Amino acid sequence: MDPMSSDLTLIEVDERGRTSLGRLHPEPGRYLGEVQSDGTVILHPASVTTAAQARLLGRTDVMRAIDDLAAEPDSGVRRGRPRRK
Repeated sequence: MDPMSSDLTLIEVDERGRTSLGRLHPEPGRYLGEVQSDGTVILHPASVTTAAQARLLGRTDVMRAIDDLAAEPDSGVRRGRPRRK
C-alpha cells in the first residue's frame, strides 16, 4: 500500500482505546503519536538515543570536527601511544 494513498480503511477502537494498524501496513518500528484537536492521529517515526549521545549531537562544534575528519581522514592528527624506545 502506498503511504500517500487516499484509500480509506475502517479502524475500530475498543473500549480501552486500543486498535490494530496492521491493515494500514505501517513500517515496523517505534513512533511518537500525536492526536490533533479534530481527532486525527499522526504517527511520527522515532528513534531512541542516550543522554550522552544527545549531548554530543548538541555540540555543533564537535559534530562539525567529526564531519570534517570523516570527509578528509588524512587531515586529522594521529594520537596514539608513544613509540617505544
